[in-house]
This record gives sequence, C-alpha cells and structure tokens, in this order.
Amino acid sequence: MKQDSPIPVESVAIDLAERTWQGIPGLERTVGGRVFVSWFTGGPKEPAPENTTVLCYSDDGGKTFPAPEAMALPWSDGTRCYDPCLWIDPMGRLWYLFNRSAKDSARHGVYARICAAPDASPPVWGEEFRIGFDCPFSFRMNKPIVLSTGEWVMPVTHASEPLAAWAGFDPKQVQGVGISTDEGQTWTLHGAVRMPGASLENMIVELRDGRLWMLIRTAKVLWESHSSDRGRTWTEGTPTSITTPHSRFFVRRLASGNLLLVNHYKFTGRSHLTAQLSTDDGATWNEGLLLDERGGMNFANGVPGGVSYPDGVQDRDGLIWTIYDRDRNGLGEILLARFREEDILAGRDVSGAVALKQVVSSLAAPLLPPGWNPVQAGDAVMSRLVNTSAPQVKGAHDAEFVCVGERAYIVAEANDVKGGESADWPFIYATLSIVNLKTLELERVIDFAKSEQAFANETLPEGACFVPRILQKDARTLRCYFTSEAPGKRQSQMWYRDFDLEHGEFAATIHRAKVKTAAGTFDFQPQYFHADAAAQGFAKRACDCSFFLFDSFKRFDGKLYVALNNFGGKQNALALVHDDLATFEVLGHFNEPQSEKLSESAVNRLPDGTWMAICRNDAGNYLFTTSMDGKTWTVGREMPHVPNGANSKPTFDRFGGVYYLGWQESTRIQGATRSVFNLDVSRDGRNWERKYRFETPKSFQYPTFHEYEGTVWLCVTQGDSDPSRKERIMFGVLEQPVGNVCP
Repeated sequence: MKQDSPIPVESVAIDLAERTWQGIPGLERTVGGRVFVSWFTGGPKEPAPENTTVLCYSDDGGKTFPAPEAMALPWSDGTRCYDPCLWIDPMGRLWYLFNRSAKDSARHGVYARICAAPDASPPVWGEEFRIGFDCPFSFRMNKPIVLSTGEWVMPVTHASEPLAAWAGFDPKQVQGVGISTDEGQTWTLHGAVRMPGASLENMIVELRDGRLWMLIRTAKVLWESHSSDRGRTWTEGTPTSITTPHSRFFVRRLASGNLLLVNHYKFTGRSHLTAQLSTDDGATWNEGLLLDERGGMNFANGVPGGVSYPDGVQDRDGLIWTIYDRDRNGLGEILLARFREEDILAGRDVSGAVALKQVVSSLAAPLLPPGWNPVQAGDAVMSRLVNTSAPQVKGAHDAEFVCVGERAYIVAEANDVKGGESADWPFIYATLSIVNLKTLELERVIDFAKSEQAFANETLPEGACFVPRILQKDARTLRCYFTSEAPGKRQSQMWYRDFDLEHGEFAATIHRAKVKTAAGTFDFQPQYFHADAAAQGFAKRACDCSFFLFDSFKRFDGKLYVALNNFGGKQNALALVHDDLATFEVLGHFNEPQSEKLSESAVNRLPDGTWMAICRNDAGNYLFTTSMDGKTWTVGREMPHVPNGANSKPTFDRFGGVYYLGWQESTRIQGATRSVFNLDVSRDGRNWERKYRFETPKSFQYPTFHEYEGTVWLCVTQGDSDPSRKERIMFGVLEQPVGNVCP
C-alpha cells in the first residue's frame, strides 16, 4: 500500500465510557456472517479535536454487540479522526476507511486500516496509513465500488487548495473519485464536479449502460453527474428530483440488478428514513419500506436529532443490512435494520425477515429491556386494580385523584340509575372515594355535589354535576371542582368545594370558579371562554355547556397550569392557575385547524421549554400542537408515533425524568369501544417507545396517572356493558418505583 511518511505526533487516549455523543455509522457483513459496525465519537461534539473512530462486531447475527473499541485516535497536535466507513474488497479483506483533519493546518486526508481475515477470532488489523491522493485536501464518507472492468472507484470530496477549517461545507470543495487499478495499492484522483453552494458525501453506482452515476448531497435535492469513461471525466452537475433534508443517503446495486436507495422520504427534517427500489436504473423509485419515521432537527437549523446517515450491504443470502444513527447529541443511538428486496417492493414485511430499530449502541440506559412485552405489562397492571365506586353506582366516569399521607382521594362523576354518562342526565353527581394506599381498601365514599343540592350559601340548579377535578390546596385541605350543567337551558358553571383532611368532612359551602380573559374576570362559564377565542379568530359556534378543567394540574417554574376544554364547542386553551386556586387565566388558545373537532387536550413541557399539547379529535386521529410561550400555538398535526388514535381522552405526564404519553387506539377488543389504550415513554418528548398496552373488552378509558413518593398510581374508567362501558372507577399501581420496568 502506498503510505505517506508518518507524522511525529502522539496519539491522545480517549475514554470511550465517557462519550457524550456519537453517530455517522458504517456497516459490513463478512462471508462467515460476522457483522461489523463503525462510527465516531469523542469530545463534546462534531467537530472537536478529540474525535475518535470506533468499531464493534457481532457474531450472533447482529442480535448483540459489545462495547465499541477505538480504531483511530486523535493526535496531540489537534488532528481529529472521523467519518469511518467499512468495505469488503473482492479479495475478502475488510477496509476501515476514515478521515483525519487538523483544524489549523492543511493536513486533511483519507486514511485506512485493513484486516486480511475479518472472520478470524480475533480479527487482526494492520497499522493505519494515508491513501495518497495528490491534493492538499481530500475527504470521503461512502463505500468504494468495483466496476465491471475490475477498477476500484472510491467517492471523494476534495479541493485544490488547503482549507482552513474542518472538513465540511466549504464552497471550494468539489466532487470526484479515487480510482485504483492495482487492488488498492495506489489511487489517482479524477473529476471535479462543482455544486452551487455546499455539497459533499457523494456516492457512485455503475449503470447498465456502463456509465457511472454520481449522486451528491446538497441542501434541498440530490444532484447528479455521469461519467462515460469509468470515472476519469464527469459531466456538469445537475439537480435530480430526489429531495433531501441536507443529509447523507445510501445507494447500492442489489444482486437482482435493481437499485436500492436509503434516504429521507416525505420527511420533516431528518425523519422518515425509507428504503426505496428502482427497476429502471434510478429513473423512478417506488414508495418503499419505511425504516424509521422518528424526526429531529434539520442540520441547517442546529444539532441533528432524528434519524440519519444510512450505510449498508446486501449479504450473500439476499438480506439487506442497514445502519444509521439517531439523536447524536442526546440518546446517541446507532440503529440496525434488516429486510429483503420483496419487503421494499411491498412496503411491508412480506418476507418475515424485517427487523427494524435494533439498538447497536446507545449513550442512554434503555428505557425498556430487550424483549419487553407491553401487553403483558398492561395485563399485570390491570390484574391488581380495585373498584373504588360505591356498591349502588351503576355508571361512573372521568376520575381524577391526589394522594396525601396513606390515602388516595379519587373524584369521579357517578349515577345510581344506569351505566354510562351524559351531561343531559341530572341524576349524575360528583363523588369522592377514599382508598388506603397500603391495603387498597375502599374506606369511604362521600357524595359532594348533586342536582339541586342546598348548601349553606348556594343551592345548585337542576343539572348534572359533571367532570370533577381535585387539587391539594394545603396540608389540611383538598379542593374539589365540578361543573353543574343543563345543556340548552343555561350556561354551565364550574364550582369548587373544599374537603378538610383532618376531620374528613366537606365544607358546608360551595363557590364559583372564575375564568380570566383579555376582557376581564368572569364566572367560569363557556360564554366568556368562547368570546375570548372568537376575538382571536375562532369561528365555531358558542356552546352553553361542557366547559371544564380537563387535564391534570401541572407545575412548572413554581407556577401551576391546567388545560381548559369546552367539549361541545371544540375549544381548548392553556390556563395559569392563580394563587387563590379559584381563578383560571387563559394564556393561549389552541384550536387549529378548525376544520377538525379538537377537544380534551393533555399538555406538558419538553426539555427545551416548548409546550406541547395532544388533542382529542372527534374527526379523526389525535393532533399535536406546540408553543414557545404558551400563548401562540402551531396548527395541530398528526404525529407518526400516534398512528391510529380514537376519539377519547389522552394523557401527557412526566415521571422520574421520563415522559408518559397515553392515547386511545381505535382497535377494538371483542368489538368493544375504547378497549385499547397505549402508554408510550420518552426522554425527550419526541421519540417514543411502547411501555404499556392495555387490552380489555371491559374498556380502559380516561385514565389518570400521578406519582406519589416514588410510585406511579392510576385510576381509570371500566365497565362490562355496551355501548359506553362506563360503570366503575378502578385504582391501583402502575409502577413502583418510578421508571421500574417491572409492572
């Protein structure tokens, strides 16, 4: 191998156990079935002087991988190493290709190490050497190819003059190839395709007509160039119709003769990594097989999140292996996908070989262990729930609770006449159940608000006492809220009544809650809520009922917030709870798009402070909306991790630094509605894993979750009879302690 003179500098040791980011992977599979994976890490980010390339391999078919080991260390003069790539040449040797760059000098080049027997135990690697391209700057990212004529062609980004900065998006860079006619002993540089603006990371395939086709990463679409002389000269670059979020792609000729493209398709930022096929040499591509829909930030807007930088290979059995990264500076996941060509053609698993989103390496401890079964976890939770409704109750729904001392205090709407619930039923009343947390014994049930009930200071009008909520006011007092309503007859009104914990009694009085809008402070009635939204462009009709405190109370930065909902009017807002715990100030409405039927939202804040709400949509799937300040919200849209939601209440909580997103799935168990409820977990509020899946024909609907002294508790509506299956409120432990994977 041609090898430049060694540079008299020392290597810098890097503690890989302390790495804080990682990404940009490569993959190869040997004749013996060993799977090698490379990537780079080191230092606080990319680029950094501590950048280090690493390698690991699997001998069990890619099921497990050990911790990575360093393959190329940075040098003491500030030279980093980065962007490794794996490639098996026609002689079966495994090449470990990577780049070295010195920030403050002209030393930028392509380096390699070679393993002559990659299936040996252990594999033995040769010393690194510099591939001697005759230019002051050279950089490569993707695999070489072997032409039908036997030449080896390596895609190379290069420049004819030194570049002062790290390898990146310098406009002086051009796209070309290194060609070897002596099996990698020497390489010559050819081609200088220029792009408008930043470009890099080109890839090459040989077309059926003998031409070489170069695809090039740019900001919006891939560009292309062709060579009719095996890479010696290239046509002027032109744009293709293949869109890109400014990220690396992967293209390869398959054994069938078809072309494989792994790229972002129908994406938002670096999302929707998809494998596509072309049967006409790249003229057209099919819809393909979606490998990973999870999104993240576009490179141009900040540190990449999402999924990106695919590489791969097709093995001798026809199985396609693809590696990519996700959330480099967060979870730092290196992920593996496996599938066959027929799966790409069908857009789904028809071969039985599809395996997606397998974690090869991650910086974060996994939220769930290998083989976690969310259905079994959900079954275990449901098996230990207890009924908290009084024996005479026929219908119950929409419960909330707080835990104080050794007891849970659960409020719900109930009736003694029939199953289900409706705001038109005046016989629905508000009730408080007290449950011992140690024994789960139901100690007392206290009814605290009924139609036409007389209190010391007020008498309630005729109507249902609906959608109760509860909050601990202080060490001695619980505040219980409820709405009194009679649709079509009067404005509904939110009331509250206080419960004395020491004496176990409710106060003799009730009081009107207030809503504060831009126009002033009013009784908590839907007319004022609607007027405030209408002043900001809300066009749906006013509704005289169903104005509630809906989501659980949540505290951020010392302030208490809650979501407001007018169910009948399909209207939502975030509210600040005043210190009197009686006044709810509307901060911002989120009702768009008004063509949908949005209501019953759950709200939380993401790690960067962004507000996010998930909204029930009676016209279809759940929609998500975000806000930087809680006042101005984006137009709601569906999210890929909630693909088939039903029109029912969602939840959005955070326990032990982990978000819990709950949503009703439209799937039915034994024909029962609201019989499947998913509870997904995430560290960042954007990338989700299924932790619990509750499946039961008894229904699992309108749950509420709260953490108390290290345990997450829940209450939920269940029932046996159609159509509503709202007959009792169940209560119990979700998990203990918080974050425990054992149900």
